[in-house]
Amino acid sequence: MSFRVTRNGKRVSPVRIVMTAAMFALLLKIFVIDLVIVRGDSMVPTIVPGTLALVSRSAYGIRLPFVGTYVMRWNKPYPGDIVLAEPVAGSKRRAVKRIFEVGPAYLLAEAGVLTGRGGSMPLQGAALVRLSGSTFISADKIFLVGDNDSVSYDSRDYGPVPIEKIVGKVLLWPKGSIAPKSAREPSRKTVDDVSR
Repeated sequence: MSFRVTRNGKRVSPVRIVMTAAMFALLLKIFVIDLVIVRGDSMVPTIVPGTLALVSRSAYGIRLPFVGTYVMRWNKPYPGDIVLAEPVAGSKRRAVKRIFEVGPAYLLAEAGVLTGRGGSMPLQGAALVRLSGSTFISADKIFLVGDNDSVSYDSRDYGPVPIEKIVGKVLLWPKGSIAPKSAREPSRKTVDDVSR
């Protein structure tokens, strides 16, 4: 079956048009922009469960999707950015978290409060012991936290993560605020996850 659309005097089949459009959409989703449904409560009240969020996969550079490494970077993540991260230790799903600190940098924990460029937050339980004093975040690592400390499973549990784990920057969601949290409350038990 041929189609009446011509290009340089040649007929283009509908199958070829559909295949080209599908390939373009797939490349756009893998390398440029993606939509995800946020599950879990770790970013409440900023992002509520069930929210459809727009993720810029190219905000920090070009990342190979199956390898998980950046082949080219043109921007770096900053404290306060909300990002989509690949699964980390103890988790099976990607997570939406806020960047609290980017290395090389030091986090300071005094009197049960963790302080960094992303603000300050109270520490409790094992994190209070593990992060006491100053903690060095090495270059190309980031410290991720959830805005809802009481349920967030984040870098206070599993430590700093490589920047390579960042899939992209969350740009838009229908509800919530993008202002960094400066005061937070303790600990985390559930895993924040994202559906495709």
